[in-house]
Amino acid sequence: MATSKEPHDSFGGLKIGNKDTINISLFCELCKLLLLDPIQLLCCGTRLCRWCSKKGLLDSEPFICSFCHTKQEQKQTHADRGAERELNMIKIDCYSCSWNGLYNDYKKHLQRQHSYLQCNDCHEHFFSINLYEEHRQEICQYRSIPCELPGCTGLIKSSEMRTHYLSDQHQALIHKIITEYIASKKHLVNKANCLTATSNVVSGMEKEPIAVQVSVNILSPGVEILPNDSMRDNILLDNDSTMTFHFIKHSNEMNLPFSIYSSQFKTSTFGYNFMLRICSTIISGNENQEYLSIYITLLRGEFDQILLYPFPYNIYLCLCDQSKQKKHIVSMIKPDANLLSFVRPTSEKNNEVGIIKYCPLKLLKDAKSNYLKDGIFFIRIFIDFMNTGSSPFTR
Repeated sequence: MATSKEPHDSFGGLKIGNKDTINISLFCELCKLLLLDPIQLLCCGTRLCRWCSKKGLLDSEPFICSFCHTKQEQKQTHADRGAERELNMIKIDCYSCSWNGLYNDYKKHLQRQHSYLQCNDCHEHFFSINLYEEHRQEICQYRSIPCELPGCTGLIKSSEMRTHYLSDQHQALIHKIITEYIASKKHLVNKANCLTATSNVVSGMEKEPIAVQVSVNILSPGVEILPNDSMRDNILLDNDSTMTFHFIKHSNEMNLPFSIYSSQFKTSTFGYNFMLRICSTIISGNENQEYLSIYITLLRGEFDQILLYPFPYNIYLCLCDQSKQKKHIVSMIKPDANLLSFVRPTSEKNNEVGIIKYCPLKLLKDAKSNYLKDGIFFIRIFIDFMNTGSSPFTR
């Protein structure tokens, strides 16, 4: 059973004037106010405001629930649709005036009449501590935040952070940190070999943190850094941020369902990890057509803590025309910050995302296909790190 916690001043849901008439299950267990954007903990069903859960319960690994004391690999929650339905049916008295009405109307009333919290940077008003704090910490484009790269001082406006990452000063500091880190690892390994205590030293090195939350992949190709032994087998994007994969599939095999994975690849030595999946898809119903589908998966990597998340760059996919006509088939995957596929991976890999109807499969089945020659077709990928808005496949 959930244990009662003291309310917090740093976060909170909705204040109401008729608390005693509302079912206690519709109140947040942390802030003790009426639920705002309700979620549930999967381990025990405890109901919380979404922002209260984010700020009041640490995302530690492993996660130990403060209410039922269950131990999990990580905190697991889901949107509480049941609570939302119940909230939409209750009648609420305003805590500050004589207004009364339904839940959604109450939020509109509070925004119009009682939004006393104001953002100092953009001057937008809020009626809830949760909405105000979320805006101040994560949303406001005018808020000033520190660059988290050690040694990079000063406050930068959120809307100007991307420009700051590309500045000569910031890039030079990233280069210095990474090269010093690699040099220190090599020095420690050499020293460990001399002392015949390699295992102890390497164990200590693996725990060394790199608390740098910036986009390091923008160093490539501008800065060349020699990889250590553990990285030499990694497949990296070419200097023009592209990579070409070949897939073997004879035309007579195209009539059977297939699903093929590419090798894992990285955007740079210290960049993002990805993997492609190519498969056939049959769309039933009125269409009843076969398509080539292409998916991409973001994998957990060694340097995720120093990369920019959610992943923000457009991804272009190209089925190559192997004739001189160069009628390549190009499509783009535009990252959506709201999709879990593009957030920093917390497990081995995120959910894949892709294009189901990339192209009709008959383009590869045709005996005279320009896209499948000698049982091989090629998929090229381009990641637009510089936000050019176009791919090299169409230039």
